[in-house]
Amino acid sequence: MMKYGQAEYNDFMARIFADKLDKLLKESEKHNYINRNTEDIYKEFASSKDAA
Repeated sequence: MMKYGQAEYNDFMARIFADKLDKLLKESEKHNYINRNTEDIYKEFASSKDAA
């Protein structure tokens, strides 16, 4: 394993954090997109509450 100075270690940790954050944001955007599509689809149909 390489030895890191403080600046190199901070840069390394910042890159790992940014990569994980990008991955989480992409998954979150995908999940939000799916939820919006589902809501749009169900808005087209009358619910049983509205029919009563």
